[in-house]
Amino acid sequence: MNARRHCYAKELGEKAEGLAEAFFKEKGYNVLERNYRVRWGEIDLILEDRSRIIFVEVKSRQSPKYGQPQEAITYHKRRQIIRVAKWYLQKKGYLDREIRFDVLAIRFYGTGKPAIEHIPWAFDTEE
Repeated sequence: MNARRHCYAKELGEKAEGLAEAFFKEKGYNVLERNYRVRWGEIDLILEDRSRIIFVEVKSRQSPKYGQPQEAITYHKRRQIIRVAKWYLQKKGYLDREIRFDVLAIRFYGTGKPAIEHIPWAFDTEE
């Protein structure tokens, strides 16, 4: 990927994560973390809804050329998210909390308002 495209992709990702955070706040979720990073991975958003902790992967596309945003979440990426989530739960003392893994797919097709699709329970630790 050339430098210009990489920079644009990063900007698009940051814009998508900002939209995702606003989307979940509007729905009443408490945002605990944004871009939670450890050496071996990252989780875009960590939310709280009552007693449940929700780990969210945000994916965006500006064109359907390479498929839908959620199709970019590979088995390896899911495993990485689960590993980081387990670390987070242990560090915060949340091992007794119910958890969920969601995906928020954002499509920036055309010039109109982005289409946002929330996919709750997108995957689980049993995969």
